[in-house]
Amino acid sequence: MRRLALALAAAGLTACASAPPQPASLDHGLLLARVTTHGALLLGSVKHADKGSVSEVDEKGERIPGQRGISGPGFNGYIVFYNIPPGKFVLRSASFKARGARYQVQPPRSEEPKRFAVLKPGGVAYLGDYKFDSRWPEFGTMAWSAARIMFHWLTPFLKRPLIQRETGIPLYETGPAAETRALLAVREGMKGTEWSRVVAARLRELGAAEPPKTDGYLRPKPLALREEPLLSWRDTLEWGEPRRSAAGLAWKRPGGEAMVVVFHTTATAPGFAGWEAAAAELRTEAAASVEDKGGVYEVQVGTRAGTGARTTRYQYPEGVLVGSETKVVVTETILVPDGYGIYTARLRAPRGEFESVLPAFREFLLQLRLGPPPPKAAPKQEAVMPFIGGGP
Repeated sequence: MRRLALALAAAGLTACASAPPQPASLDHGLLLARVTTHGALLLGSVKHADKGSVSEVDEKGERIPGQRGISGPGFNGYIVFYNIPPGKFVLRSASFKARGARYQVQPPRSEEPKRFAVLKPGGVAYLGDYKFDSRWPEFGTMAWSAARIMFHWLTPFLKRPLIQRETGIPLYETGPAAETRALLAVREGMKGTEWSRVVAARLRELGAAEPPKTDGYLRPKPLALREEPLLSWRDTLEWGEPRRSAAGLAWKRPGGEAMVVVFHTTATAPGFAGWEAAAAELRTEAAASVEDKGGVYEVQVGTRAGTGARTTRYQYPEGVLVGSETKVVVTETILVPDGYGIYTARLRAPRGEFESVLPAFREFLLQLRLGPPPPKAAPKQEAVMPFIGGGP
């Protein structure tokens, strides 16, 4: 219990930080929430809460006294709670700045036993999406709030007054789709911290697809998804049409030597020894590469996690004295396990070209959808009943 209190206190101390704090423990995780409030007079006026607090709850969904956490830096309209230990939590309150004050809204406590989020060790959990509609306060309450706001205008160096916003029962939404939106919204802000791995792991667990890349400036449109028998892809490389085979696709960079191939090896193919054997062979090749780190690493391919490795090879043209003319080729290979075999994605390019095309290759992998495309729905057929009847 003491460790929990210290962890929540540490999370509160980071609330004023401009950048996300690093994890304080491998067991600590993230909590996300989204709270919006519509204006009482102008319904189109929407405020997104930028601060909040959570409470830990017991097995019955009741708040545990004293166990409270305060949010840290948020992103894109989402509240983020950092360094929260494992447990069950509910959103206690949220607030936003407006007109010289900080307005606070509170979800109804009666619904808390049904709206708690379970945070696993070192994971991330979504508290939900709350939408509040503002109500006009009574005259006395409104006058007192106006006086507090005016006083703050005269003393801007003091802290903004905290005013309770009159609201109705909020609309509440949760589920995989809402959580995916939250994770994608905060992902960019987590870059450069260990939290980015936590967010990426949860997105993979949800099977969340990468948002499609768009094309155009004034009216950007998503790039078309090109469906093939074994996968679907978007033309983020802009290297032209691929060469197609029964097992996969291959692209060559115009004006360069870089090549990208993606293919599928079925479990029934001759010589196929399974995922463990393929991963072991990849590790062996990486270890034999003198100029590389010799290890494998994780690479995101669509909604799946792949195992990647980089190797460097020296090529000597035929008829040339060995060592007098050398071509250095760098290859990155990513293996992705599949229920029917293994997907392989590979980038191969001369050393001077490899680093310049690697970011485009990684972006291309994120946009892939592995597996056969879903069957298209059969066109609807309208039945026309013949008219049967006589004249009048």
